[in-house]
Amino acid sequence: MVNLVLVSHSHKLAKGIVELISPMTADKITVAIAAGIDDPNNPIGTNPIAVLDAIQSVYTDDGILILVDIGSAILSAETALELLKPEQAINVKTCAAPIVEGAIAASVSAAAGMPLETVIQEAHGALVAKYQALEQKLPLMSVPEEKNFSAVPENNEVTKNNNTHNFTMTVGNPHGLHARPAATIVTTLRSFNAEVSLCKEGIKVNAKSLSRILMLGISYGDKLTFTAIGNDAEKAIEALKNLSGKSFL
Repeated sequence: MVNLVLVSHSHKLAKGIVELISPMTADKITVAIAAGIDDPNNPIGTNPIAVLDAIQSVYTDDGILILVDIGSAILSAETALELLKPEQAINVKTCAAPIVEGAIAASVSAAAGMPLETVIQEAHGALVAKYQALEQKLPLMSVPEEKNFSAVPENNEVTKNNNTHNFTMTVGNPHGLHARPAATIVTTLRSFNAEVSLCKEGIKVNAKSLSRILMLGISYGDKLTFTAIGNDAEKAIEALKNLSGKSFL
């Protein structure tokens, strides 16, 4: 599996991010920290050698994703990559995603066994989800266009149409479908050989993508429709039905 390295000016910030993402990954991946500097009087900063050590401590041929905060964190990460063996450096990528949201999305995707390029895409998508949730006006070139979805079944029910299976539910969590329950949906669906989409109010997204789900801004009482197509479509829908009975959904 892909592992993560967090490069931050603040050790406390990096530790907080690890605390935030750990419940969502069930310790399936390893997250290394290269944060702060060894100076009690001025601990804020980054150290390329610390980044190098962090990479090597969690290195896997599946890939390493580095997430950085600001300024010299980027320079430290780039310097560390130059110090790596070429055969290792090719499997290590630095991501421009926001470090907190990006780490959450990347860790969930990595824990689900996704390849490095997908993990990177998920990390970048986290910014889009936050951007849309805040209804920002300035354009983002990376905002994806989602297709409209029609023929949504009514009420909480399962319907079948040839090789397509649909399930509609109403969100009962007072806090809506936030990161943790959304991550549960993603990790549950990853194991099924099926394309699964999630529709809210005519907008359809990939239900195996945490960033796409969070883009919908799902709130308490929202009606959601999952559509599964593929060999494991029925199994995927059954798994979603079981999840819908949990209090966190």
